[in-house]
Amino acid sequence: MQNLYPLFERNRILKKELLWSLRDYAFGQLRLEYGEYAAGMLQGCGVRVEEDRIVVSPGIIKWNEFIFLMCEEERIGYEPSEGFTSVKMRFSTEQNSPDYVLHTMKLVSDKRMDLADNEFEICRYRLQEGAELRDTHTDLWDMDTEYNTLNYIHATWGGLGGRSIAPAVSRRFAREILKADSPHPEDIRFAYLCLGQTGAVPGEILRDYLTRRNQEKKSIFTNEDIFTKMCEVLNKVRTCTENRQQERSGRRQIIVY
Repeated sequence: MQNLYPLFERNRILKKELLWSLRDYAFGQLRLEYGEYAAGMLQGCGVRVEEDRIVVSPGIIKWNEFIFLMCEEERIGYEPSEGFTSVKMRFSTEQNSPDYVLHTMKLVSDKRMDLADNEFEICRYRLQEGAELRDTHTDLWDMDTEYNTLNYIHATWGGLGGRSIAPAVSRRFAREILKADSPHPEDIRFAYLCLGQTGAVPGEILRDYLTRRNQEKKSIFTNEDIFTKMCEVLNKVRTCTENRQQERSGRRQIIVY
């Protein structure tokens, strides 16, 4: 095996073999790093609302075994609607020249919630007339608010070994866990894992944790299932916290006759 590294020095000619090596290293590194990841958004791709636009930040996306580098922000307008609107990435591939293959991605708004083979969902919303669309959430449950709120639960995120839920959801869950009073060590470890991931939590780990934590026998498949089970775990943690607080309060009471 050989690796060819070009030396960039004055008065030296950059030969075609050296250019090829630069090309191969750039694409090869991405293929190696994300080869075992499922298709979907992999890094970045944060979402925010700016006036009358939804803005998607730069990120890395995998579609059809090709790794897209979205180096600039993408924007798309939004408007009130009776039903949900899905904001999607739509991909296409063209080869109109023998010299290159052109991969393109554009943002689209769609009333259909199902996805074509060349589409990934970024978020969805249901905006009422005269209301403001918000991109922040007060807690985990608020992420599933029906009206006037960006919903990331169904977003298409690829994790190591399979599909996963959006980092915005798993990180919100983790922060809610860590805010609790003396959560279970298993929950703390999982929360640290969620916060330490630059992309999505591996789907296998996420589903196994939720299945064990809720003592489920049935496997968890969809993102909607994952979100529901996250809420169940958080309810248990909060209930334990409230019980501990009541016990402490009871021990501090002094009865005077």
